[in-house]
Amino acid sequence: MNPRKKAINDLAAAGYLLKRNGANHDIYFNAELGCIIPLKRHDFNENDLRYIQKEINQNQDRGDR
Repeated sequence: MNPRKKAINDLAAAGYLLKRNGANHDIYFNAELGCIIPLKRHDFNENDLRYIQKEINQNQDRGDR
């Protein structure tokens, strides 16, 4: 599975939904946490995947407080 598809699956598993598409990013929103995560549409690699996973974890930690 390529890194961008993995990131989309991780976002969906964490409760994020696609809010809108832009020219360079897709915007994912978690209504429960009130958090937005932009997802690059071009040149997405493993480093970007790690960044998205880190953002998901940080936002979930904030929501648990």
